[in-house]
Amino acid sequence: MQKCIVCLPEEDKIDIVDFIMQRSLTDIDLTSSDVSDRLITLACGHIFTVETLDGHCNMSAFYEIDEIGRFISTKSPPVNYQTPPTCPTCRGPITALRYGRVTKRATLDILEQNVAGTMSRSLEECSPGITEFACAMSAHEEQVKALESQSTEAGPSHHDNNEIPFVDVHGPLSAKLLNLEGMQKVHGIGLEEARAWYKIIKPIVQIYQRVLKIAVMRGAHVKAYEAAFATLFRLELRTIADVIERGFDAPESLAFDIVKQKIGQPHPKADVRFQIEAYFLSLEIRALIAQLAQARVEALPLTSAAKDADVDVMHCRGKWVSFVTFLYQSCVKDAEKAIVLATESSAFRQVARASVHKLRFNFELFRWRTMVQRSEMFRMLDDPSARKKLSENVGNYKVLLRQGSDLIQRTYLQSRPTLSTLADLKEERKWLNENCRKKVDGWAKECDKLEHSIMNGVLYQPVLTQELEDIVRSFGFCMFDLPLLSMRLNITRTAHRGHFYNCQNGHTFVITEVWDILLLVQFRLIAIGFSQCGGAMESARCPECKAPIGGSSHQITSSNTRNMELERIAGEQGSADSPWSWNRDA
Repeated sequence: MQKCIVCLPEEDKIDIVDFIMQRSLTDIDLTSSDVSDRLITLACGHIFTVETLDGHCNMSAFYEIDEIGRFISTKSPPVNYQTPPTCPTCRGPITALRYGRVTKRATLDILEQNVAGTMSRSLEECSPGITEFACAMSAHEEQVKALESQSTEAGPSHHDNNEIPFVDVHGPLSAKLLNLEGMQKVHGIGLEEARAWYKIIKPIVQIYQRVLKIAVMRGAHVKAYEAAFATLFRLELRTIADVIERGFDAPESLAFDIVKQKIGQPHPKADVRFQIEAYFLSLEIRALIAQLAQARVEALPLTSAAKDADVDVMHCRGKWVSFVTFLYQSCVKDAEKAIVLATESSAFRQVARASVHKLRFNFELFRWRTMVQRSEMFRMLDDPSARKKLSENVGNYKVLLRQGSDLIQRTYLQSRPTLSTLADLKEERKWLNENCRKKVDGWAKECDKLEHSIMNGVLYQPVLTQELEDIVRSFGFCMFDLPLLSMRLNITRTAHRGHFYNCQNGHTFVITEVWDILLLVQFRLIAIGFSQCGGAMESARCPECKAPIGGSSHQITSSNTRNMELERIAGEQGSADSPWSWNRDA
């Protein structure tokens, strides 16, 4: 309520009301027509001149003002966080209508902060469950490998055409595509197998559903802003249509600019940061599910002949292969959405992180497809030209990885023009090194391992050369024998090559007379048979995927292939060429 200056007691008129000129009420000319000398009584009872409060509330940041101090028009307010203006004397709230734009802008920031705090807490609550599931991945993988295969009706999955079904343009991949119904109807998995699978991944899918809610969460103030903007935009379009001649070809852009000026407030963006973080978390969850699905694929042989039951395992395996591909494709799509969101909100670091996520899942997709092609090679006759071509593809992709990394780093640094000091530049480069370069270096090393495994016909696992040499030496197929082991078993060894093989899915085994050497911890190498010559005399099942291994009468099963990398190491350690015809290619 405005106070009457004339009726005020004399002791109240000595208060300073003009902070610029340090004038009290008794110094103010009440008959002046100058707007800056007009007085405003705040809700707390303190009185100030318009000029003092205008400066205190930073009105020049919200309005265009000419050289003589007149307000011409509104302008976009500051984008940084605004605190509500308060009385210069007692810090009480300023609620005068003149400063409505200032107080409303600050109120929006408070609402944004509340929404951001809620979203941040929700994301933190999801982290323990994800960590717990990730720590139990080994146990989950064993459960997945033990699932019973189930035949399904022949026909392609809904995503066999490399398109993502039911894409949600307003958020990450729907959780419906990961639940029991989705596994059946979209991915083509049999009911019982899908039920057993979903029982294993249900905890992480439930967390994924919570993450999705955060990714699409919008505060009430955002909805109010968008509703007001849409209404004004529609009204402006109608006005433009009535006033401007029909030949005007861009009424939408003109209406958009007018509405932005009228609203005078930027679109709320604080919650977008946490929406993007929810996108990132959804990608990590899908990466865990893809890892489990890959374990499921490894447990299924490449040919239906490896199973005695009437189950079309080839068809079942193809469904799971498509499911892994689908997960990685969805991650690439959602990483692109995160890039758009971060770009629109000018969150440059999140743009870079989202770009790295896109690079990562493109790599995961490429690696997975390459591994599938490589598995197919083990099933067929060895074709050196096909191996070379696949290896060249991996080498070329490694170059693309490096180029993608360089582009992300260059784009990020160009988006930060405020890097004025050398210290700022060093800090940004350090951040890029941790969040981009080191990760890409790791993926490039994986490309080297994959390329090596393709050319040498070995299982793609991160095993060091020294470890491989120790494994080969432990079997004694070389001149540097294990004398204590020979004495204990009363066996005279022959130093020749021709003992190491791969099953049809790439898991390595060895035919040897040493029954008690079973190296199953890291390299998954199993010793079978009792053949000093390296020829197959017994049949067995691969402990990893249950595919047939071994053979009879010195003839290896047709689906098994020679592991040339381990044979090469045996030769380097002193093993001679095999004298038997069935090992001449070793």
